[in-house]
Amino acid sequence: MVFVGERCYKIHRIMFMIMGFWPYQKPFIWRMQAVFFFSAYCCIIFSKFTAFLTTTCNTDCILKRFSYISIDCVYAMNYYSFYFNSESIKQMLEHIQLDWKMFENSDTIKIFEEYLFLSYIFALFAIILIPTMISAYMALECKSLILDAIIPMNVSRPRKTEADYELFLDEQEYFFLYIMQEGLGIMIGFYAILVPAAFCFTLTRHSCAAYKIASCLIQNTAIVRTLQIPVTQQIQFMHRSISFSVYLHRRTLKLMKDFMHAVNLWYFPLVVICILCLSCLLLRLYNAITDTNDLHNTLVCCVLLYTCFMYMFITSFLVQSYSEHSILILKSTYDTLWYVAPVPIQKLFLFMQTSIKAHMLVLGGLFVFSMEGFSTILTTAISYFTVLNTMHS
Repeated sequence: MVFVGERCYKIHRIMFMIMGFWPYQKPFIWRMQAVFFFSAYCCIIFSKFTAFLTTTCNTDCILKRFSYISIDCVYAMNYYSFYFNSESIKQMLEHIQLDWKMFENSDTIKIFEEYLFLSYIFALFAIILIPTMISAYMALECKSLILDAIIPMNVSRPRKTEADYELFLDEQEYFFLYIMQEGLGIMIGFYAILVPAAFCFTLTRHSCAAYKIASCLIQNTAIVRTLQIPVTQQIQFMHRSISFSVYLHRRTLKLMKDFMHAVNLWYFPLVVICILCLSCLLLRLYNAITDTNDLHNTLVCCVLLYTCFMYMFITSFLVQSYSEHSILILKSTYDTLWYVAPVPIQKLFLFMQTSIKAHMLVLGGLFVFSMEGFSTILTTAISYFTVLNTMHS
C-alpha cells in the first residue's frame, strides 16, 4: 500500500506547480507564472478601483466595493506570502520527507498515516471544490442569459456582475469579457487561498504526528518491561530514548518557528485586512437587512461571512490542536514510572517537566493562533463594525 504521505506530497506538488510555488521548477517557467499572476491580480484590483472614478455611489456601494477589494488583497497577499518564501517551502518539504524516511521501517509510521489522512482528504477536497464552486457561481452570474434563452422576453434582461469592474467597455455588450475576468479572479483567488492552506494543514498535522511520536517514545521509556533489565542497560536505553524524543521535539519546534518567521511579514497585515473586510461585510449585512431589505445582498453577505468565519475557525482550531500536541511529551513524562527509574534518568525527567512549555504560534507579536485568538479577531471585527455603523448613522 502506498504511504498516504507520498500521495499527499504528490497533490501538493501538482498544486504548487500550477500556482508557481514549486521550488524545483525551471526559472523561466517560474518567472512566467509570476508575471501572469502578478498581472492578473493588478488588473483585477485596478479595475475595481477605477469603478470609483467612473461612477458615483452611496455608502452601501462603497462598502460593497471595498469588501471585494479587501478580498482580492487577501488573495494576493496569500499568494506572495508563499511565492517569496520558496526556499523556506523547499526546506519544509525536505524536512517532512526526512521525517518519513526516519520512521519508514517502524510501526510509528502508522501515526503519520493516521494524522496525514485528514490532510490528504483536505487537499483532494480543495482540488475538487474550486471548479465546482466556480461553475455554480458562473451559472448564477449568467442567469440573465440563461433566462433569456429559456423564457425570452421582448427586452433582454439587464446583465450585471456581482462585483463592480470598470474595463471602459459597455457591460451589456461585452458581458462575457466581464464574466471571464470575474471567473478568472475567483479561480486564481480561491487557489491562492486553498493551496497554501492545504500545505499549512499538512505541515501542522505532520508536526502534531511528530509530537505524538516523541510522546510515545517518552511513554515507553520507563515501563515495567524496561525496568526489569540490568541497571547499566536501563540507563543506556532510557537515555537513548529520551535523547531521540527530545531531538524530534526540538526539530519539529524549529520547523514551525521557521515557518512562522517566513510568513510573519505577510500574514500580519493579512489578518488586519481580514478584520476590516469582516467589518465591512457585517455592515453590509446590517444595512441589507434593516435599510434596503435586499434579499440578494443579504444572501451574498451571509455566504461571504460564513466562508470567512469557517476559514478562520478551521485555522484557529488546527493551530490550537498543534499547541496541545506540543506539550504531549510533557504529559507523557508524568505517565511513566519515572520515580523508580535510575537517578540520572529521574533528573532528565525532572528537567523536562520544568522546561517544556506549549508552543503558541503568534502573529506579529499580537494575534495568537488559537480559539481564544479567533474570538479576539471576531471581537475586534465587531468593534470596527460598531464604529463604522455609528459613523454611517
